[in-house]
Amino acid sequence: MDIKKIVAIAALALLVIISFNYYSSAKSEKNRAARIAETEVLRDQLAKTESDKTKQAEVEQQRLEFEAMPEKAQQIIIAKASVPQPEIEYQSFNFEKEDRAKLDEIMGRWGDASSIASRTSRIALPAVVKDMQSIKRELDKLSVTPCLTKAQANLMAAMESEITMYLRFMSDSKADISGDMLEVYRAQEQYYLIIKRCTD
Repeated sequence: MDIKKIVAIAALALLVIISFNYYSSAKSEKNRAARIAETEVLRDQLAKTESDKTKQAEVEQQRLEFEAMPEKAQQIIIAKASVPQPEIEYQSFNFEKEDRAKLDEIMGRWGDASSIASRTSRIALPAVVKDMQSIKRELDKLSVTPCLTKAQANLMAAMESEITMYLRFMSDSKADISGDMLEVYRAQEQYYLIIKRCTD
Protein backbone atom coordinates (compact mmCIF):
# COMPACT_ATOMS: atom_id res chain seq x y z
CA MET A 1 0.00 0.00 0.00
CA ASP A 2 1.49 3.31 -0.92
CA ILE A 3 1.88 6.28 1.35
CA LYS A 4 -0.89 8.32 -0.30
CA LYS A 5 -3.49 5.67 0.44
CA ILE A 6 -2.32 5.41 4.07
CA VAL A 7 -2.54 9.20 4.52
CA ALA A 8 -6.02 9.27 2.90
CA ILE A 9 -7.29 6.43 5.13
CA ALA A 10 -5.77 8.12 8.24
CA ALA A 11 -7.35 11.47 7.27
CA LEU A 12 -10.71 9.79 6.69
CA ALA A 13 -10.48 7.95 10.05
CA LEU A 14 -9.54 11.23 11.75
CA LEU A 15 -12.49 12.99 10.10
CA VAL A 16 -14.85 10.19 11.23
CA ILE A 17 -13.53 10.44 14.81
CA ILE A 18 -13.87 14.26 14.85
CA SER A 19 -17.40 14.05 13.39
CA PHE A 20 -18.39 11.39 15.90
CA ASN A 21 -16.97 13.45 18.81
CA TYR A 22 -18.78 16.57 17.56
CA TYR A 23 -22.06 14.67 17.18
CA SER A 24 -21.68 13.07 20.64
CA SER A 25 -20.82 16.43 22.19
CA ALA A 26 -23.81 18.18 20.52
CA LYS A 27 -26.13 15.35 21.54
CA SER A 28 -24.76 15.43 25.10
CA GLU A 29 -25.27 19.23 25.24
CA LYS A 30 -28.81 18.82 23.91
CA ASN A 31 -29.54 16.13 26.53
CA ARG A 32 -28.06 18.36 29.24
CA ALA A 33 -30.24 21.30 28.15
CA ALA A 34 -33.31 19.02 28.17
CA ARG A 35 -32.45 17.80 31.69
CA ILE A 36 -32.01 21.40 32.91
CA ALA A 37 -35.38 22.34 31.38
CA GLU A 38 -37.05 19.32 33.06
CA THR A 39 -35.46 20.26 36.38
CA GLU A 40 -36.76 23.84 36.05
CA VAL A 41 -40.27 22.56 35.26
CA LEU A 42 -40.15 20.27 38.32
CA ARG A 43 -38.88 23.15 40.47
CA ASP A 44 -41.73 25.39 39.25
CA GLN A 45 -44.28 22.64 39.95
CA LEU A 46 -42.90 22.12 43.48
CA ALA A 47 -42.95 25.88 44.15
CA LYS A 48 -46.56 26.09 42.91
CA THR A 49 -47.57 23.11 45.08
CA GLU A 50 -45.95 24.74 48.13
CA SER A 51 -47.63 28.06 47.31
CA ASP A 52 -51.02 26.31 46.93
CA LYS A 53 -50.51 24.53 50.28
CA THR A 54 -49.64 27.84 51.96
CA LYS A 55 -52.72 29.53 50.47
CA GLN A 56 -54.92 26.61 51.56
CA ALA A 57 -53.50 26.80 55.08
CA GLU A 58 -54.17 30.57 55.19
CA VAL A 59 -57.75 30.09 53.97
CA GLU A 60 -58.32 27.34 56.56
CA GLN A 61 -56.86 29.52 59.32
CA GLN A 62 -59.11 32.43 58.30
CA ARG A 63 -62.15 30.12 58.27
CA LEU A 64 -61.38 28.80 61.75
CA GLU A 65 -60.75 32.34 63.01
CA PHE A 66 -64.06 33.52 61.54
CA GLU A 67 -65.99 30.60 63.06
CA ALA A 68 -64.46 31.32 66.49
CA MET A 69 -65.93 34.84 66.45
CA PRO A 70 -69.26 35.74 68.04
CA GLU A 71 -72.16 35.76 65.59
CA LYS A 72 -72.50 39.55 65.86
CA ALA A 73 -68.87 39.99 64.75
CA GLN A 74 -69.45 37.60 61.82
CA GLN A 75 -72.50 39.61 60.75
CA ILE A 76 -70.52 42.88 60.93
CA ILE A 77 -67.74 41.40 58.77
CA ILE A 78 -70.24 40.06 56.20
CA ALA A 79 -72.01 43.44 56.09
CA LYS A 80 -68.70 45.31 55.62
CA ALA A 81 -67.61 42.88 52.89
CA SER A 82 -70.79 43.59 50.92
CA VAL A 83 -70.07 47.34 50.84
CA PRO A 84 -67.46 48.36 48.21
CA GLN A 85 -64.32 49.59 49.98
CA PRO A 86 -61.92 52.19 48.54
CA GLU A 87 -58.88 50.72 46.82
CA ILE A 88 -56.06 51.32 49.32
CA GLU A 89 -52.73 49.56 49.17
CA TYR A 90 -51.13 48.85 52.53
CA GLN A 91 -47.49 48.31 51.70
CA SER A 92 -46.03 49.30 55.02
CA PHE A 93 -46.27 47.47 58.32
CA ASN A 94 -46.55 50.94 59.90
CA PHE A 95 -50.12 51.27 58.55
CA GLU A 96 -51.18 48.39 60.78
CA LYS A 97 -49.29 49.84 63.75
CA GLU A 98 -51.02 53.21 63.20
CA ASP A 99 -54.44 51.57 62.85
CA ARG A 100 -53.81 49.49 65.96
CA ALA A 101 -53.02 52.71 67.85
CA LYS A 102 -56.39 54.14 66.71
CA LEU A 103 -58.21 50.99 67.82
CA ASP A 104 -56.34 50.93 71.14
CA GLU A 105 -57.26 54.57 71.76
CA ILE A 106 -60.95 53.85 71.14
CA MET A 107 -60.71 50.68 73.26
CA GLY A 108 -59.18 52.75 76.08
CA ARG A 109 -62.05 55.25 76.01
CA TRP A 110 -64.53 52.39 75.82
CA GLY A 111 -62.93 50.78 78.89
CA ASP A 112 -63.33 54.04 80.80
CA ALA A 113 -67.00 54.38 79.75
CA SER A 114 -67.65 50.72 80.61
CA SER A 115 -66.07 51.16 84.03
CA ILE A 116 -68.25 54.24 84.71
CA ALA A 117 -71.38 52.38 83.50
CA SER A 118 -70.73 49.46 85.84
CA ARG A 119 -70.74 51.87 88.83
CA THR A 120 -73.70 54.01 87.69
CA SER A 121 -77.22 53.69 89.04
CA ARG A 122 -80.05 52.65 86.69
CA ILE A 123 -81.51 56.16 86.71
CA ALA A 124 -78.24 57.80 85.61
CA LEU A 125 -77.31 55.07 83.06
CA PRO A 126 -78.93 56.65 79.94
CA ALA A 127 -76.28 59.41 79.72
CA VAL A 128 -73.43 56.90 80.07
CA VAL A 129 -74.97 54.54 77.50
CA LYS A 130 -75.35 57.48 75.12
CA ASP A 131 -71.59 58.11 75.42
CA MET A 132 -70.93 54.42 74.78
CA GLN A 133 -73.12 54.49 71.64
CA SER A 134 -71.17 57.53 70.44
CA ILE A 135 -67.84 55.66 70.85
CA LYS A 136 -69.29 52.65 68.98
CA ARG A 137 -70.38 54.90 66.06
CA GLU A 138 -66.88 56.38 65.95
CA LEU A 139 -65.39 52.89 65.75
CA ASP A 140 -67.83 51.93 62.98
CA LYS A 141 -66.68 54.88 60.83
CA LEU A 142 -62.99 54.05 61.29
CA SER A 143 -61.14 52.63 58.26
CA VAL A 144 -58.45 50.10 59.12
CA THR A 145 -56.15 47.73 57.24
CA PRO A 146 -57.73 44.49 55.94
CA CYS A 147 -56.06 42.40 58.66
CA LEU A 148 -57.47 44.61 61.42
CA THR A 149 -61.02 44.70 59.99
CA LYS A 150 -61.83 41.48 61.89
CA ALA A 151 -60.45 42.96 65.11
CA GLN A 152 -62.60 46.04 64.55
CA ALA A 153 -65.69 43.86 63.94
CA ASN A 154 -65.10 41.93 67.18
CA LEU A 155 -64.65 45.14 69.14
CA MET A 156 -67.90 46.45 67.67
CA ALA A 157 -69.67 43.20 68.58
CA ALA A 158 -68.37 43.48 72.15
CA MET A 159 -69.61 47.07 72.35
CA GLU A 160 -73.00 46.14 70.91
CA SER A 161 -73.43 43.30 73.42
CA GLU A 162 -72.42 45.51 76.33
CA ILE A 163 -74.76 48.32 75.27
CA THR A 164 -77.59 45.76 74.89
CA MET A 165 -76.77 44.47 78.37
CA TYR A 166 -77.12 47.95 79.91
CA LEU A 167 -80.30 48.66 77.93
CA ARG A 168 -81.81 45.43 79.30
CA PHE A 169 -80.79 46.38 82.82
CA MET A 170 -82.24 49.88 82.39
CA SER A 171 -85.62 48.45 81.41
CA ASP A 172 -85.60 45.67 84.02
CA SER A 173 -83.22 45.45 86.99
CA LYS A 174 -83.84 41.67 87.19
CA ALA A 175 -83.13 40.98 83.51
CA ASP A 176 -80.75 38.09 82.75
CA ILE A 177 -77.65 39.74 81.26
CA SER A 178 -75.26 36.79 81.65
CA GLY A 179 -75.54 35.85 77.93
CA ASP A 180 -74.66 39.41 76.88
CA MET A 181 -71.69 39.43 79.25
CA LEU A 182 -70.38 36.15 77.77
CA GLU A 183 -70.68 37.65 74.27
CA VAL A 184 -68.70 40.69 75.44
CA TYR A 185 -65.85 38.52 76.79
CA ARG A 186 -65.82 36.25 73.74
CA ALA A 187 -65.69 39.17 71.29
CA GLN A 188 -62.99 40.97 73.29
CA GLU A 189 -60.89 37.79 73.41
CA GLN A 190 -61.06 37.51 69.61
CA TYR A 191 -60.26 41.22 69.28
CA TYR A 192 -57.01 40.82 71.25
CA LEU A 193 -56.02 37.61 69.43
CA ILE A 194 -56.43 39.25 66.00
CA ILE A 195 -54.71 42.48 67.08
CA LYS A 196 -51.73 40.42 68.26
CA ARG A 197 -51.58 38.33 65.07
CA CYS A 198 -51.76 41.41 62.81
CA THR A 199 -49.29 43.68 64.57
CA ASP A 200 -46.90 41.73 66.85
